[in-house]
Amino acid sequence: MSSSALTGRFQGRGTQFHIELLYGALFIGGFAYLVFRVDPRVAAFEGGLVVGYLLRVWEKMSIYERIIQETVSEAAETQVEEEVGEQVEERVDEQVEERVEERVDTRIESQVREEVEERVDEQVEEKVEQQVDEHIDTGEESEAT
Repeated sequence: MSSSALTGRFQGRGTQFHIELLYGALFIGGFAYLVFRVDPRVAAFEGGLVVGYLLRVWEKMSIYERIIQETVSEAAETQVEEEVGEQVEERVDEQVEERVEERVDTRIESQVREEVEERVDEQVEEKVEQQVDEHIDTGEESEAT
């Protein structure tokens, strides 16, 4: 996670500080008033401050939890991607070696077979032509004598 993303998420820290300061000042002022005078309206206001403050703390904890979960999730995804990438690369290399070897072997066999057949056919034709020519030449010589 980049530092700019973190600063964007925590950009409202100055505002949070002022809100916390206001809660603290009101809480202390209300508590001091309650110590010296017991007034139900001030007690209700003080209770509202306490509940509001607790809700604010709960909200902050939820935000921090979410940020931590996202950070951990991103780190886990990155690690899994790296491990899967390594495993897939190894398997792909193995499969490529096997398949290339098989295909090269079959292609070489077929090409060698074709080449051998062509050469054998050519040599057979040449030998046959030579023998036929020799036979014709010897046959003409024996007829001539």
